[in-house]
Amino acid sequence: MTPAGEEALPAIREMLASYSTMALGTTSPGASWVATVFYASDERLRLFFVSDPRTRHGRDLEAEPRASAAINADVSTWDDVRGLQLTGTVTVLAGPEREEALAAYLDKFPDVRRLFESPRDESERVIGARLRGANFYALVPDWIRLIDNRNGFGWKREIRFPPDV
Repeated sequence: MTPAGEEALPAIREMLASYSTMALGTTSPGASWVATVFYASDERLRLFFVSDPRTRHGRDLEAEPRASAAINADVSTWDDVRGLQLTGTVTVLAGPEREEALAAYLDKFPDVRRLFESPRDESERVIGARLRGANFYALVPDWIRLIDNRNGFGWKREIRFPPDV
């Protein structure tokens, strides 16, 4: 993937690495939905998240894999607004891709790694077992908007990614 606007990629990667949650937007006929999920990312800007396919966003994604997301920190002034908006396609991962997503997720969230590998009690064993069996999803962006009001109110850069050939 070789996007236009590559100068924004370092800042985008830095934000993806430093933030931990995204507001994931999905749709179903006649309705829209937003769910906050933890995510990890890779160098290709894929965002990995785990979820139960029975959730509303899981059911939405099964029917319509197009999604949007917003990633940002909470701030108290407009001058500090900094974040990402993106659109893309979501897929359920299997095999080596799922293992890659799991490794990225466990690297980003050491507490999850600990309960996954060394649960302290029955509750943590249950969470670890659910994680082992849960779907891992990848949101592959085709458009990203970087917003950074530290550079001036309304400052943004947009990147569109060509379809993979």
